[in-house]
Amino acid sequence: MLEVRELNVFRGATHVIKNVSFNVEEGQIAALIGANGAGKSTTLLTLSGLLRPRSGTAVFRPDAQEVDLTSAPSEKIVRAGLIHCPEGRQIFHSMTVRENLEMGAYAQLDQKLVSKTTAEVLELFPILAERSGGMAGSLSGGEQMMLALGRALLAQPKLLLLDEPSLGLAPLVIERIFDVIAELRRRGVTILLIEQNAAMALDLADTAFVMETGSIVLSGSGADLALNDKVRQSYLGGAA
Repeated sequence: MLEVRELNVFRGATHVIKNVSFNVEEGQIAALIGANGAGKSTTLLTLSGLLRPRSGTAVFRPDAQEVDLTSAPSEKIVRAGLIHCPEGRQIFHSMTVRENLEMGAYAQLDQKLVSKTTAEVLELFPILAERSGGMAGSLSGGEQMMLALGRALLAQPKLLLLDEPSLGLAPLVIERIFDVIAELRRRGVTILLIEQNAAMALDLADTAFVMETGSIVLSGSGADLALNDKVRQSYLGGAA
């Protein structure tokens, strides 16, 4: 579904992404792990069209389409089904919970589908139904993450880019968010996940990539990388 080849991205004079190549297969969860500043978020911003690479290719293939992510405008990328749920949630604090959800569906023309998906989101996150008329800025951090995920689902993602969904959340809330991510895979949503909790990410991921200083240095199944000595020492708190 996603094929990235020799991607190079600069921010000013700084070479942030260096010859990055990886694939994400349809129906899988792929995890991208690494230290802060490794280039993970920059990779997602590039895939969603918010940054442009200096060189390389990134092709998104939903259904029978083929979208060149290095040149397509963000609106076309969204309409094709690549949806980015960014770090920090980026909800609209001065709008209601329901209005935030509606913003996720702005590109959707099928109102019956929008209504169906809204009902499914509120079933996944009952607290959003309870707080639907309240201001989004009044939600807790965990509730805001649920809202950001719900808003992304209203956009009908075929490939969902998730950037640090557990950041700053309590352990019980993190478990709930990861339960929902697993449920989305069961429903057929392909996911590319950046996650600070490497152990949980690798446990959930079908395939995973380790990024260091802008380059992919390791790849394999989530289970295999969880047993890798370098990964255990650097990201899982285990002995090499």
